[in-house]
Amino acid sequence: MNYYIIALLFEENPPNTLLQNIIGVIVTMGVIGICFYYVIRYLESVYVKYKKRPYYIHFYPTLKKLPTHLQAFLNENDFYKALDKKRKRYFIHRTVKFLETTKFVGREGLVVDDFMRMQIVIMITQLTFGMRHYLLEYLNTIVLYPTSFYSILNKTENLGEFSPRFKALALSWKHFQKGNLHQDKGKNLGVHEFTHAIHYNSTRNSNISSEIFYDTFLLLEQYLGDQEIRKKIVDSKLLRAYAYTDKFEFIAVLVEVFMESPHQLKEQFPQIYYYVVQMLNFRYFEGK
Repeated sequence: MNYYIIALLFEENPPNTLLQNIIGVIVTMGVIGICFYYVIRYLESVYVKYKKRPYYIHFYPTLKKLPTHLQAFLNENDFYKALDKKRKRYFIHRTVKFLETTKFVGREGLVVDDFMRMQIVIMITQLTFGMRHYLLEYLNTIVLYPTSFYSILNKTENLGEFSPRFKALALSWKHFQKGNLHQDKGKNLGVHEFTHAIHYNSTRNSNISSEIFYDTFLLLEQYLGDQEIRKKIVDSKLLRAYAYTDKFEFIAVLVEVFMESPHQLKEQFPQIYYYVVQMLNFRYFEGK
């Protein structure tokens, strides 16, 4: 009996089956892949710290195309027309992705047509064009009203409202288009509300675009902690009074000014201008 037990102890383990080998390879590759991802992510964070931008912005295995009737709207946009051929293809791809992932709803009898959809999508595509992670997790529905609307949440009459809880953004079409056509004394409702969405998204995500936006926003807050700088900004009247409601409204109004009057902002407050450039990685006013 003792000899039998000893023999069992020294018996060779049965060879692994093919399935076990495959599972082992998959698990090993998965662990290696995860480790590789975090190493690259760390290295990119270091790169961002010094270069103030991500490794890359655009990478798409395949590029989507717009139907001809929608491309016509894009061809009229000044920002799109100024892009080179390669970036135009990227802009088209992102426009299609926004159209595919965003639901549009009309209220109070407003019928949302292709023109309206394209004007809104072109704006958000432009605003996020410097960001690698451009699709906003907390925004998948755009609600359009003919003009101002009553907000059940805030109990106020609004022109725009972002609701992360419902992943929705409501806009007055009249006032959106007024700002879009640069007819609202430097104000831009669409840019303002989309900035709220981008800002909120950056606080809930850890991707490199969110990291850059949020970390730079904190640097901007620190910079604005100087009482003399704050007074200089207020006295300049470059930002309307609503900007001083809170830090969220400040950044939304600031991005409006950046998109509407970039050269004026750069001339008067170059450091603040470059903070916004870095937050959005939006370098198209720099000729880059």
